Amino acid sequence: MKRIAQSLLTPLALLAFMAPAAYGADIQGTKITLPSTERQVHVTQFKAPGVAPRPSVLLLHGAGGFDRRLPDYNRYASALADQGMDAYLVYYYSDTDDKMMSNGVDVFSSRYAAWAKSVDEMAEYLEKQKDSNGKVGLIGFSNGGILATGAATLDYPPLLVLHGDADQIIPVDAGRELAAEAKQLGAPVDLVIYPGESHGFGADFAKKNATDALNRSTAFLRKELQVK
Repeated sequence: MKRIAQSLLTPLALLAFMAPAAYGADIQGTKITLPSTERQVHVTQFKAPGVAPRPSVLLLHGAGGFDRRLPDYNRYASALADQGMDAYLVYYYSDTDDKMMSNGVDVFSSRYAAWAKSVDEMAEYLEKQKDSNGKVGLIGFSNGGILATGAATLDYPPLLVLHGDADQIIPVDAGRELAAEAKQLGAPVDLVIYPGESHGFGADFAKKNATDALNRSTAFLRKELQVK
């Protein structure tokens, strides 16, 4: 893919979730589907107000899907929409994926390429819509961040990595390695390490670092996706 802007990527640490009062309007999501070669992919769409051209942002869940923290993901997507970006919670697992995982089968390695292709195709579809400004960003949470790298490796875009150095799920060195690799490929990279923070630190609304991560993420997206 040549045009996708992987404008926000948190492959190794869960991005900050905001408190409900952090931004303005509480924009509600609508369940729709987006096309890919494999199937119609279920998403929840949060539309930015107004009629001006706007970018889209695809949010990719971690291994456990969205359901475990659905109110937090909804708030996050709503805040992006409030800042002028159409946001989509992407349920990239198929029904068969869910069934296999419920039976204890690890499908990540075998399904990674197909999921990445679907993300590519959805992004390309959104770029071509009449209300699009031609920009698409990816936000990856945990495993979703790893998937986001696969969906954009043909043309590495600007990259923001937020990672706690006490992460016991995916060590912080993996975040540093990703940032270094992206730099070698010529991508602008901003790596932010949060001392003492563990995997999923952003879910604690009271933490100063969660607010900082949210502010960095929103500013990065608005700049790289050229929000008017």
